[in-house]
Amino acid sequence: MADESRLLSDTYYIRTFGCQMNVHDSERMSGLMAEAGFRPVDDPALASVILVNTCTVRDKADQKALSDLGRLRQHKKENGSVVLAVTGCMAEREQENLHRLMPEIDLIAGPSQVRNLILMLGDIRSRAGAKGVLLGRSYDLPEMTTPPAIRPPGVTALVTVQEGCDKTCAYCVVPRTRGRERSRPVAAIVEEIRELVAAGYREVTLLGQNVNGYGKNSGSGESFGDLLRAVNAVEGLRRIRFTTSHPSDMDEGMIAAMKECEKVMPHLHLPVQSGSDALLSRMDRGYSLDLYRTWISRLRNAVPHVALTTDLIVGFCGETEEDFEATLRVVEEFRFDGAFCFIYSPRPGTPAHGWTDMPPREVSVTRFRRLEERLDALILEKNRSQVGRLQEILVERVDSTMGRVSGRSPQFRHVRAGRSSDRPLPEPGEIVSVMVRSCTKAGLEGVIS
Repeated sequence: MADESRLLSDTYYIRTFGCQMNVHDSERMSGLMAEAGFRPVDDPALASVILVNTCTVRDKADQKALSDLGRLRQHKKENGSVVLAVTGCMAEREQENLHRLMPEIDLIAGPSQVRNLILMLGDIRSRAGAKGVLLGRSYDLPEMTTPPAIRPPGVTALVTVQEGCDKTCAYCVVPRTRGRERSRPVAAIVEEIRELVAAGYREVTLLGQNVNGYGKNSGSGESFGDLLRAVNAVEGLRRIRFTTSHPSDMDEGMIAAMKECEKVMPHLHLPVQSGSDALLSRMDRGYSLDLYRTWISRLRNAVPHVALTTDLIVGFCGETEEDFEATLRVVEEFRFDGAFCFIYSPRPGTPAHGWTDMPPREVSVTRFRRLEERLDALILEKNRSQVGRLQEILVERVDSTMGRVSGRSPQFRHVRAGRSSDRPLPEPGEIVSVMVRSCTKAGLEGVIS
């Protein structure tokens, strides 16, 4: 039996899996817990409430979360007073199955129920030890307000502006786990960013499943370009980034805002997923390669130094060698500055889940390695082109012992820089010029000029 005297009352522990949206959801849950009088702990063995915030985009994410829950389940058995809650996308997709597999779980709630967290925890405690899981979907969908968030110290912050997805991609479970698209009002977003600036943050990343679809279903008439312009006007803010965009939601207003707003960084993450129109159609992505090409051409004409990053799927159902070669040609054509590559992972509840014409696993693994090798070579080539050039970085970290700083260039390249004189190192939040002297595929190195 575990030592229950080690448990601290009104304490919480959060374990987070997945994307930036999940990271920020955990920050918001931390804010709600703190506002309700809970204190964070670094060890789940000391927590009275344990929250596991899950991802389900790929099977690997599911398995990681289930492995962690297996250990926490045993802890719960030995400490019955602990509240064990599972949140996030896997929780939404697998609510009933999770309870069947692990009846020790007290609460299972999807990401849209983050704002009801304290209400749900209160209901669990009021049951005074009654058995049975509490399901988040039994609660009304809360308004899209912004709970207080506890962010890690630093100069960059995540800000959710849009949630959910109305797309119908055959492989993707997100519409089922995060619901329909909803957008926050511009005024509420601007007010949150002003508060962040007052707290010392200098860069924000605007988050959404389809962030550039912001406002399209809200009826407010506020577009993503309008949002970028409003955030650009916030005094004291130095840089604006956003992710993830969808090709079908690109428009001229967004491109004009990227060109004209000096705080909006020249970087766009725009998933193409495949270079084959046949596969894009089967994926139900809603665009052709020609449309993707058109938007990239317009963007690069407007913002010549823009960096383009993407997502690519290998091994989707029906993928032939010709389809894969088309993806390699797309990589060459667009010369991406970075990419997240994945081997297709069937997801229960998606249209493609029952399809049986996936390439053999060994074929997909070989293609994945070929794609990554080509991307790595291209990214290294791009980084080498920056040697001998100046880069402006927003200082995020200062290492006084090593006498160097690190941060991101406007194009989101990671840069480390040492000082070239006895001058004091800059403080976090300052923007400094760095002369690039060397590089790897992971980033650039140089000296503060």
